[in-house]
Amino acid sequence: MVIFLIWQIVSIYYTAMKPINDNINDASQIAMTEKNLHTISEVYTYNGTTPYTIVQGTNDEKEELIIWLDEKKEIALTVNAKEGIVKEDVMKYVDTDRTPSEIISISLAMENKVPLWEIKFKDQNDRYNLYYIKFENGDYYQRITF
Repeated sequence: MVIFLIWQIVSIYYTAMKPINDNINDASQIAMTEKNLHTISEVYTYNGTTPYTIVQGTNDEKEELIIWLDEKKEIALTVNAKEGIVKEDVMKYVDTDRTPSEIISISLAMENKVPLWEIKFKDQNDRYNLYYIKFENGDYYQRITF
């Protein structure tokens, strides 16, 4: 009975994850084909008002590119990573009166065709925060707290 239960849990997990993994694989393949990426360093999924899959990788000329694909798997935007803020520096641009107690994640996003960095964190009051800054210059875009 225990083996059957474990098998069912694993089966349900893989069934639930298949569309997500397929989307990541499809987006990676499109980025590699259409933008000549040789290596892919990160793939993000963002489910805001419009869902995007964001692929980051290196092309033939050793340039680090970031490619946003919309839900139709069409390239919405391609930028050179040098044109924006690097992930390691994102926290320097977080201007908040709620000191983060725990950083949950930092990932790329897009709202209203504006490329963004999304910082998910918990504040000192244990509230969940989504803080958005513009990819190109770190300017504040939006904060959601709940």
